Amino acid sequence: MSDALPLFPLNTLLVPEATLPLQIFEQRYLRLIKQCLRDQTTFGVVPIRDGREVGVAAMIYQVGVVAHISDWSQGANGLLHIKVVGGRKFRVLQTSVEEDQLMQAQVEYLPEESTYDIPDEFSGLAELFKELGDHPQVQALGLPPALTANQLGWFLTQLLPLSRSEQVEMLAMQEPLVRLEKIAEFVDRLSREG
Repeated sequence: MSDALPLFPLNTLLVPEATLPLQIFEQRYLRLIKQCLRDQTTFGVVPIRDGREVGVAAMIYQVGVVAHISDWSQGANGLLHIKVVGGRKFRVLQTSVEEDQLMQAQVEYLPEESTYDIPDEFSGLAELFKELGDHPQVQALGLPPALTANQLGWFLTQLLPLSRSEQVEMLAMQEPLVRLEKIAEFVDRLSREG
């Protein structure tokens, strides 16, 4: 069964349980956010495959995350500032573009992942996440502690210098421990190249 969901394509990845600040200035997204706030609904954040965040609707990857608005304010510059929290993952089945270039989609929600503790073999990744958390730019994201293998994989997917297609591949995975194995391989490869 599919659901209708308006989409917000971004050059930034949103993962489940992570917070993302957004600055809204385009009419299509102002309309979307006002509607979401009024009706207490959500929208989908999808990574851009090709194109830009502004102007004509971009080409997107087919996997995204539901965005729940957790906070909003009107900036001194007149722009709307919102914070969203990532929810369920979904796959885009088909899209349509409205006159103002707002993208609408039919989506199917991916099954909830099983939750796992972080196995000892990935303690190095847990340590890496803690070290990354000391960086001011990472602190600004306000990520919660990674208490499960799921969270550790999602948050490292967001923070590590993976290509966009690698990030989408990690996001689409349904097995948290396999995701951590892939991330460990990537970190190992990075350390050998560095």
